Amino acid sequence: MEYVSLGVIKDSFGLDGTMKIYSTTSNQAQRYKAGSKIFLYNPQTSERKELNVIKYRQNGPFDFVKVEELNSPEEIKELKGQEIHAIKDDISLEKGMYFYSDLKGCDVVDKDNNILGTVKEVEEYPAQLTLRVGRKGKSDFFVPFVKQFIKSIDIENKRILIEIIEGLL
Repeated sequence: MEYVSLGVIKDSFGLDGTMKIYSTTSNQAQRYKAGSKIFLYNPQTSERKELNVIKYRQNGPFDFVKVEELNSPEEIKELKGQEIHAIKDDISLEKGMYFYSDLKGCDVVDKDNNILGTVKEVEEYPAQLTLRVGRKGKSDFFVPFVKQFIKSIDIENKRILIEIIEGLL
């Protein structure tokens, strides 16, 4: 089973055990719908614990999620830094949307189909998402995830066609 990260627990909110989560996802209203199952993931131990969502609200970059299994601020404070995951298959994406995990490992090619490198990471910056592309024997380069640079994405064949401008490589 494959999981996707929805965010990282930053703190508790209120007295009922609501989690304050720094969001790393979109379409939160669907993902945190009452009755949905999410998973608490501890990156140090690789353990996952299933949680049942009761309610959700958003404020800026934070998601406030109340689950059945956690009922006090003290419980949440012990979980700071742990991640919230969802089962990848349970999440439907709109056309033109991608999971970060789907982009990782894709070959990045130019208009002549020359392989320039492979996506190592999808990084979030205030202006936009950016692909970190690794190259053998050379330093990584970065491609802003915007239409001006990303010309096509073929997840099935793991290829991303980009427009190269001076200074990009």
